[in-house]
Amino acid sequence: MATAKAPSGRTIWHAVREELLLNLYALPFSTVAPTVYHVYLHPQDFEAIEGISGKLIDQIRQALTAEVERANRGMSSRVRSLLSRLLERDELPPIEVPSGGWDVNIRPDPDGELARGQLGIVCTLAMPAPIEYAGTPTTRIVRSVVGVAGRSATVTDVPLPAAIAASQQLPSEPSPPLPSNPQPLPAEAACPSVPLTPPAGGETEGRHSRDRARLTYQDERGPHQFVMRKDSVSIGRGGSAVWVDVQVAASSRVSREHVRIRVDAGGRWFVQDVSLWGTTVDGVAIPPAVKGPEGVAQPGAEHPLPPQARIGLADAIVLEFEALGPR
Repeated sequence: MATAKAPSGRTIWHAVREELLLNLYALPFSTVAPTVYHVYLHPQDFEAIEGISGKLIDQIRQALTAEVERANRGMSSRVRSLLSRLLERDELPPIEVPSGGWDVNIRPDPDGELARGQLGIVCTLAMPAPIEYAGTPTTRIVRSVVGVAGRSATVTDVPLPAAIAASQQLPSEPSPPLPSNPQPLPAEAACPSVPLTPPAGGETEGRHSRDRARLTYQDERGPHQFVMRKDSVSIGRGGSAVWVDVQVAASSRVSREHVRIRVDAGGRWFVQDVSLWGTTVDGVAIPPAVKGPEGVAQPGAEHPLPPQARIGLADAIVLEFEALGPR
């Protein structure tokens, strides 16, 4: 039986570009786009592009900006008509380029959920606050599988603050394209190289009114810093089936979702173990997760977190936690 061809760099870019265009959210005067893209490949397919993955990520980031700028200057009537139908608007407001840049990651699928030739993409979009949450924003998580049979996707809107980011399985086999899915869009954006932005942690170092805390750590890909700008985050290896805010590259002793950190309305911090491998704060074990009747880990009790602490993920990674002052 013939083996499916590994996705090329152009194929990966076209899939990311499609996620960008299909998941735009129109506001009265601007349009917001997903800013985080985690791309997963079958491990053998990843090996084929691993040597150039850094350069490919650079160029996809640049191409996303070029795509947005091209759309804002004036896109083709076919694409404008398509997006207007998708967004149910006669005119598409200007698309915003994220001030912190695009967060793009390409990794092998650690959970064996993708076949050769398939792409898994998890993209996230910060949504405006819906009325029913009385001013609380949400995060939209879109999980897609792209293959020869088309694209299938699941969409989850997660209210914040929330204890967890949603976790749903990607389809193991891609279904026919969704009814709203258009034909493949033309590839027009150029992909020149730009400097790398900080990997894995997702957000650049900074300090402004939304900064809650800073996490500093080192994993298998090197040193990272993550600035927490919402009330709760989840941390772990992540994967095509599990979305986390902070995705670390580590051994399997770090769970796909390992630990959660949150701050309450009074500025008090808490940490919660979600892994059967254990979590420590300043070397002391916190209440562990417990395996439920179906073998699924049930989170342990929340544990107070000092303003400065060392959070150990099993015996694999230590996160230096630092609260950044009043909320």
